[in-house]
Amino acid sequence: MKSHYMWLVLMLVIALKTTAQNCTYTLEGTVKDFHDNSKLALAQVYVEPLQQTFTTNDQGYFKIELLCAGIYTIRISHIDCEPKLVTLEVNRSQKIEVLLEHHVEDLQAVQVIADVHDDHNSSQSATRIHQETIASYSGATLGDALASVPGVNALKTGNSVVKPIVHGLYGSRVAIVNDGMRQQDQEWGIEHAPNIDVNTAHSIQVVKGATALRYGGDAVGGTIIIEPARVISQDTLKGSIISQLQSNGRGGSITGTINNYRKSGWYQQATATYKRLGDFESPDYVLSNTGSETAAMNLGLGFKSFEYGAHLKYTFYKSALGILRASHIGNTADLVNSINTGIPTVVNDFTYAIDAPRQEVNHHSLQLGAFKRFAALGKLEFDYSFQWNNRKEYDIRRGANAGRASLDIDLQTHIAAANLLIDRYDKTTINLGVDGMYQVNTPNPDTGVRRLIPDYSAFKTGLYASATHELKENWLMDAGMRYDRYHIDAKKFYRQSRWDALGYDQQFPQFEVASRGTQILTNPVLDYDLFAFTVGSKYFFNDHYDIALNLSTANRAPNPSELFSEGLHHALATIELGRLDLNKEQSYKLNTTFHIQKGTLDVEVNPYINFVNDFVQLVPTNIETTTRGDFVVYQYEQLDARLYGIDVSASYDFWIKKPLPQADPLEIDYSVTKRFNLSSNFSYIHGTNIRDDEPLIDMPPAQFNNTLTWFNALHSGLDLKVSNQTVWQQTRFPDNDFSVNVPLDSGGFEEARVRISQTPAAYSLWNAGMSYAFVKAELSLTINNLFNTNYRNALNRQRFYADDIGRDVQLQFIYHI
Repeated sequence: MKSHYMWLVLMLVIALKTTAQNCTYTLEGTVKDFHDNSKLALAQVYVEPLQQTFTTNDQGYFKIELLCAGIYTIRISHIDCEPKLVTLEVNRSQKIEVLLEHHVEDLQAVQVIADVHDDHNSSQSATRIHQETIASYSGATLGDALASVPGVNALKTGNSVVKPIVHGLYGSRVAIVNDGMRQQDQEWGIEHAPNIDVNTAHSIQVVKGATALRYGGDAVGGTIIIEPARVISQDTLKGSIISQLQSNGRGGSITGTINNYRKSGWYQQATATYKRLGDFESPDYVLSNTGSETAAMNLGLGFKSFEYGAHLKYTFYKSALGILRASHIGNTADLVNSINTGIPTVVNDFTYAIDAPRQEVNHHSLQLGAFKRFAALGKLEFDYSFQWNNRKEYDIRRGANAGRASLDIDLQTHIAAANLLIDRYDKTTINLGVDGMYQVNTPNPDTGVRRLIPDYSAFKTGLYASATHELKENWLMDAGMRYDRYHIDAKKFYRQSRWDALGYDQQFPQFEVASRGTQILTNPVLDYDLFAFTVGSKYFFNDHYDIALNLSTANRAPNPSELFSEGLHHALATIELGRLDLNKEQSYKLNTTFHIQKGTLDVEVNPYINFVNDFVQLVPTNIETTTRGDFVVYQYEQLDARLYGIDVSASYDFWIKKPLPQADPLEIDYSVTKRFNLSSNFSYIHGTNIRDDEPLIDMPPAQFNNTLTWFNALHSGLDLKVSNQTVWQQTRFPDNDFSVNVPLDSGGFEEARVRISQTPAAYSLWNAGMSYAFVKAELSLTINNLFNTNYRNALNRQRFYADDIGRDVQLQFIYHI
């Protein structure tokens, strides 16, 4: 009985103590917008322990009274905002300030519009390639995927080396930005394809013109921005496996991607690719020694929240590419005959072996990045990257040099950058930034061959600022400027006779270091001040029509290949000669974009004109005989150029209505589904050497592409597709033909005219495909060059020696995790 009394007394003591607890504390607060510090009215403040909701007034103010001491979890939310959880200890009355990200909905809306028509909030001309399209090029190259964009062509060396051409410009005039890092992989060479695995891209944005100033002002052609998969803040595992087989090359590829995300903000990403192909085949013969092997890997680790984040990424790319054996010819007679007749001199049986001539590349990159958002200001980002690129080119060598690389170059690049995005204003966004690059190029002296590109070190520092302002809801303006200082310090041996013949002994005596027999050691030190400006406007007439106008000007310093090349370029089977006296290029471009989107019709028209002073181009001049055979000599020259053209793209969806079953026959409802899509694009460019009033070399011919897709054909989930590419003959080209003396079997010589200027005939290629979508997988069958058409691509440097590839049947399987 006593025990019952004791329990009763204990319970009364506890109750009295609880009643006596101090519950007189007050929590006051203000909810504000993170960007501009404006006060948010009608924000919801939910106190979980109390299970009560309080609402802010028109000043964003709230007040919670009679709180007891303890730990409280509070959830603050507002329309169009990301909710925020706050945990705090209450042991006194206090005031707090809560900042919410109030533009989440706006940013997502802009992204949706940009996916349809890039870039909705800028005057620049831009096009985005979606992940579905990128996946279809899983077994191909980045250049092949980019060539699907109107105004972008592919400059090829065979079928494995593919570089993008944007509005007639390529090489170092086109910047490639991979996950925020500008790619540095000896991109100056015509046969130097980007060392990037296309499977690492989730989307690719092609900016036409020098308007993406954050990534450099020297991209007078354009900027290609490769973006990875978006990091999401939830506990999930996402990925895919893509396997592909193809008949032409008798090989295939496999790619695996896995992304691990956590709600806490931590994430890990990984992609690995392996591709193996043997010799490609034209409709009539094997293109001997055109096989390839590629391995690539991409690893990422990071943390991302709204207010701050950091990441560490590593990429690796390794490739071995065979160069058409018929392009390396031993004597003048065979070379002239091959160029003039187009019949390859070497045709062997199919093989997977990759023999000389070939190139091998290794590219490693390490990237560190971090960002922090500041209330009422914006977002500050820091990035650092290190890239190491090694390129080896193998010629046909015998004796003690057999198997030794003829060219072996290491390129190391350090890049550091900081960018401040100021988005605190409702109608104005500002970008400010600074970056720097340090680069060292080191050729291996043990090749036994004159260095094509010499030892050099280079510095570049840059400053930029850009802004976008919304004048009205339907009218925006943007502008930007950038300055770069570029310094290059090289050490190069010249033949004394060539140095004197070019007049360098009079023009650059300060570069002479020492004479070594028939050679002279020089130390060229060059500095360039580079400026870029862009201004534009975009006007929306209504939801269906808009027009954008952009004017840009930019400088580009000559690249090391243009300045210093001297010797045999084995991958191209050409001798290249640079010029030390090249000036920086100056581009003035006017870009206009008209866009119509009405119903299921989407049309974009992009006319442009670009004046480039001191334009650098590579032209053939003659044939030179070396100990390794006879090769065409190409030399860099400088002129004033005018390029104008137009890109047109259109897409139309055909929808059908089907009646739905109804209980009441008098009431009829319909379902509307997309059944067909017809998409077309046309590109034309006209390039002229203003000084000599003659066409520019290597200008893309006009082309017209059409694709018809039948969705859910015959069966739900089954899509059928047919496409056609029609390429006109390029009738505008400079006359760079030259004469050579060809030895005769009977003795003596005969003069022959080398018809190296003539472009290939027009051609039309048909492709067909089908795909079937499962719950978590897709299976597709594609036939390229359906009718096995013989053709030669004017932008393929090996067109002088052989036809392009014939029919190719591809089978692809995609499984989504």
